[in-house]
This record gives sequence, structure tokens and C-alpha cells, in this order.
Amino acid sequence: MISSIGLAKEMKYNHDSITIEEVKKEVDFQVLIPEKIPSEWSLEIKTYEHNDRNMETIRLHYMDSTDENVMLGIEERKVSEKEIRQLEEEFSSRYKINVNGVEAYYQEWANSGRKLNEIRIGGGLLTWIQGETYLQMDSSFLSKDEMVEIAKTLR
Repeated sequence: MISSIGLAKEMKYNHDSITIEEVKKEVDFQVLIPEKIPSEWSLEIKTYEHNDRNMETIRLHYMDSTDENVMLGIEERKVSEKEIRQLEEEFSSRYKINVNGVEAYYQEWANSGRKLNEIRIGGGLLTWIQGETYLQMDSSFLSKDEMVEIAKTLR
């Protein structure tokens, strides 16, 4: 659970992660970052190459204060018009939510509500397209409402 979501003043990076500024220089899509996240979280950025293209996909891993749990993951990549139509068809059966004026699709994890190592599994997968950026947010610790609250601050 999120104790409080506050305005991120300066992001703490971990594991010698590449920075947001460095990523923005290397990708051909708008990188969106949550403006409000818990201040005790740190950020690790993973980058992925496809077809010999640099940083075609990025993943933002927001880690808890112990640096043991990924509290929130956000995958981002450029999306084509063809993919937009495919995604709309694929996700049409999922729960729909408005995020920043666009339709987002939420799917709860199949094991949501169960306990794993004394921790209750929550969350799920929130997917949407904002501009030309495909976003897929996932968490096993946050509720749907907490995920949507953070998603609405992506700029």
C-alpha cells in the first residue's frame, strides 16, 4: 500500500541506473514519468533493444525503500497506428478506465487477493496509449485505484 503519494522532488536512482534525461536523448517517443510517487521509492531504468535499434523499449522500476520489491513497473515504447487498432481489439474485454483523457484497460492478476510469503497480492496490469507512447503499468502491491492515481500523473 502507498502510505502517501507526494510530488517527486528529485528522483533517487539505484543500481547505477541510466537517468531519465539520458533515456530521453536516445528514444524516438515521448518518455512519460509519474509526477507523484512515494518519496521513499527509488528508480531503476531498464532498456531493451529490438532489431538492432537502440532503446526501443524502456521499463521504469520503482523500488521500495528496502530496494527489494518492485512496487511499480512501467513499460514504455513507441506505438504504430496498426498496433493501436490491434491493442484496442485485444483489450476490449478488459475493465476500461479513463486515464488522462484516453481509454485505459485494467486486468487484475489471476491470483489477486491471495497471500504469498505473508504478503497479500494485489494490483494487476493497466495498459493505455498516450500520444504515440504505449504504456503498460504493473504492480503486485498497489491497488487498481492507487495505480490509476499514479497513471493520471504521467507527463
